[in-house]
Amino acid sequence: MLFLRRFSPAALFLSALIFTSCSAPAGNSSSANSEGNRVASVQKKANDKAEELGMLVNFTLEPEDIVWLESDSPKKIVAVFRLDEEDTKKLTEQLTARSQGAAKTVTVEDWFPAELVAGGETTGSSTVDGTAFPADDFYQPPFSQGTVTRIDNTDFFVLEISAV
Repeated sequence: MLFLRRFSPAALFLSALIFTSCSAPAGNSSSANSEGNRVASVQKKANDKAEELGMLVNFTLEPEDIVWLESDSPKKIVAVFRLDEEDTKKLTEQLTARSQGAAKTVTVEDWFPAELVAGGETTGSSTVDGTAFPADDFYQPPFSQGTVTRIDNTDFFVLEISAV
């Protein structure tokens, strides 16, 4: 009996310690929340793979630089890309053959290429000016509306398309 009294508290302590450490991860909601936040931030990270964009929209260009984001609610893609001088001229001619275009101010996001972020900072309003054209040549289901904007005095374009 003395043996049980002497080790009983120790056994209880060890049992409690084992039970608490085994159940802590399941009940640790802050760990689960931080993991969820990490996954969300990874999902919001801009993509730089033109091939993957080509699977979602009609994008056959070979950009010098590209970065894009996809959102699900609403279903939308914003892509910023820079072409070499020859391809810039070709795409601009293709776009102007369909439409004269319209002046558009584009809000520069922090994930845009550094040149556009710097250009936005010089305006003091984090925007850059360009000429917007219908993005008809880029549509692929479910995307069916949007614009492609040539940023003034650059070889950059901003494609913004969405599903209806």
